[in-house]
Amino acid sequence: MTEKWVSCPVCLQQIDWRDPPLYRLDAETGEHVELTIPLNAGPERKARLRRTARIRCPSPEPTEHHLPAAYGEFGPPVVLGFVGARGSGKTHLLAAMVRAIERGDLSRHHGLSCWPLDILLHQQYLRDQVDPLFAEARRLSPTPADQMMFADAFVVARNGGTPRPVALFDIAGDALTRVADAAAFIDATNGLVFVADPTRLDGSEHREPAFGAVLDLLRASGRLPEVSAAIVLTKADRLRFEEPLALWLRRDTHVLTADESLRESADVYAYLHQRGAHAWTRPYRECARATLHLATATGANPLPNARTEGGDFDLGVHPSRVLRPLVALLAMTGVLDSPEAARIGT
Repeated sequence: MTEKWVSCPVCLQQIDWRDPPLYRLDAETGEHVELTIPLNAGPERKARLRRTARIRCPSPEPTEHHLPAAYGEFGPPVVLGFVGARGSGKTHLLAAMVRAIERGDLSRHHGLSCWPLDILLHQQYLRDQVDPLFAEARRLSPTPADQMMFADAFVVARNGGTPRPVALFDIAGDALTRVADAAAFIDATNGLVFVADPTRLDGSEHREPAFGAVLDLLRASGRLPEVSAAIVLTKADRLRFEEPLALWLRRDTHVLTADESLRESADVYAYLHQRGAHAWTRPYRECARATLHLATATGANPLPNARTEGGDFDLGVHPSRVLRPLVALLAMTGVLDSPEAARIGT
């Protein structure tokens, strides 16, 4: 049997994917137990069992971890990380993106086939993140300081092309300032979503330790030219009276073209540059391919008294433009391979 090695995105361990032992998550204990597929199982039963199966990475570092069995069964995986300071809105943005994918917006507006890579992982993310935010209008808790693991993962294909696994990581900003913790992820990532909170702009020279740590590590590893970046000025509803940004907020088109992406990037870059937020524009200057975006995950401020009976967002949650950064990264990382996609971020 031909060798098939897949790099673990968590620790970079090379995993032989030819016929590895399978595991399943035991709902009662929360532990992974070995999954045995009966020799007489038919094709339908084998496929059903593998849909929720996982593979244990041979490396126990940073802790014992498992990958979806489907992770190594398609084209080369694409690893995307979400980076931002605590309170930047990063976790809300990721939840809004996953909700839009779940609603079928990637298929409806961008012609992409998309399905969960790990059904249990996806259902857990919907239950723990998407439903509290959108069904209950609850503010999400910040990313735990030591978290650097899968948030969710999908298989994405366009027009019958080769399906590609796309893994989404929600990374605590302070974890990225610890070089030892971040090094493995930096060597695995293909694209990064840098999330910036405009309410933190105060007119002075602005520092962003998480952004700087990522870029410095990428440069030191020699991977800076290989990693694409999408910088998202989130909570953009608070900029609805700022021109020319207000024009983009009113223009929530679903088709992302290279020319429109370049114009939006230029306007957001100018806005940040004028306010001394040079640390936030650094990924655009240093990465080989990069875009800048405006987006809002909630469309409103949470109420000052958290956990009220009616939710933290009294008027509900109304995301806008949340898929545009993800679609741009899919283009810049080669998941989208049209001539138009090849011009995004250049």
